[in-house]
Amino acid sequence: MKNLLMKCVLSVACLTLVLVPAPVNAQSSTSLYISVSPTTVVAGEWAGVSAVVINNSKSKLRTTITFTAVDPCGTETALGYNRLALGPGQSVLVTTAYPTKADSCRGTHTVTVTAGGTKSSGPSAVAYLEVQ
Repeated sequence: MKNLLMKCVLSVACLTLVLVPAPVNAQSSTSLYISVSPTTVVAGEWAGVSAVVINNSKSKLRTTITFTAVDPCGTETALGYNRLALGPGQSVLVTTAYPTKADSCRGTHTVTVTAGGTKSSGPSAVAYLEVQ
């Protein structure tokens, strides 16, 4: 049942990413787009997180994509990372899941994807998840 749920969540996340991306072009060589689906969950449920990474340069790009989430109480959750090597003009879809806890802080959670491996090392994009 959980596998089916995860497949559904990730499928919806991918569809949402295509329909409503949140773009950030913090530096000319990399573009990031992020989406969270669904955008509202009950505490204890999962949300799918999808990001598109685009290499805008004319040379090969090696980077680490990091996903994090911060709840309204200030608790940061590491959602995972992916190491990428992209050719010139190449793009890739990277996905993960955000498993909220039953005792998660209610309110708007900020989900961030960052290129470069750490919060301050490269461009980033954010999406928001409402936890009820």
